[in-house]
Amino acid sequence: MDGMMWGAIISSVVLVAAGGLVWWLWGGCSLSLTGAVGTVVGGILSLVPLLVMADQDLALRTSFALTVLTVVWLLGWVLASGIRAQRLARENAAAAQAASGSRSPVPHA
Repeated sequence: MDGMMWGAIISSVVLVAAGGLVWWLWGGCSLSLTGAVGTVVGGILSLVPLLVMADQDLALRTSFALTVLTVVWLLGWVLASGIRAQRLARENAAAAQAASGSRSPVPHA
């Protein structure tokens, strides 16, 4: 195995670890869990061509494509989770302000 193959294997393992880390850190959010599960599955699937295909060049290309799709998947779901968390925080701040009877506007930081 050459350096390109080891790089692809390491990137696949890093994807699985990133999915596990997202699961562990943001496990309460269903959007993050969807991203984490997809990342773990995508990381494992990106290892399959490296182990199964006889043509090393084709295996590397396939693994690279699966890795890129998995990274986009994770970033998309984590971004959606962050947007949802920001929206919930603003709703909670508005509800707290309404409960306290204050008339000052809610900052949109």
